[in-house]
Amino acid sequence: MGAKSTSRYAGLLICLILLAQTAVAKDTGFVRVNLAYGISLDVPEHWDVLSKENRKNIAAAGVAIAQNAGADRPSGSKEPLLAVNATPNPAGATIRVSVTSPSGFTQSELAAMSSADLKEIEVGMLKTFKQTESAGGPKIIEMQPVRIEMINGYRVLILPYLRVGAIEPSPWQVTQYKIPVSNRMIEITLSHRMSDAVVWRPILERVKRSVIF
Repeated sequence: MGAKSTSRYAGLLICLILLAQTAVAKDTGFVRVNLAYGISLDVPEHWDVLSKENRKNIAAAGVAIAQNAGADRPSGSKEPLLAVNATPNPAGATIRVSVTSPSGFTQSELAAMSSADLKEIEVGMLKTFKQTESAGGPKIIEMQPVRIEMINGYRVLILPYLRVGAIEPSPWQVTQYKIPVSNRMIEITLSHRMSDAVVWRPILERVKRSVIF
């Protein structure tokens, strides 16, 4: 092979490598989902986005469990906006987004919360879970410390806990993000099976970092 042919071959190879790198950079594996109330987030493009009917079924099940257990009915009207399950089945991670109107608390109230207030919320949440267990609610293994963080310049009440897996022995990590905005509360719940945490955690962290509202 002559010097000119070698040079042309090398140039073509470099071009192909650059094109491949560009394709990989553009193929992020996530797709942007735009929801009501100006909420948007990225979700894995190969995961299953549940239908409106399935979202309503999930919401109805939550209401039924609370009513059957005699728990206090939450104030406000909850609107399920998004439900996504990881693939393949059975799902090892889930994404849920809903909005409740009116919100049960405000940004100012979050700003004024002390560590004792956060502990009281944690204890109250565990009490509610224990009350609903017999009616089909999640069986809680561990309530983790309730905390407040900032997302998009807003204070967010974060409620994390470990629950028993529904169909497998591995427990699930569940983290609820409650964000009061105007007279609404955005609730984002990210959950994953702990046995596969090395796979699910970075994906759900990517989802969380993508949220705009």
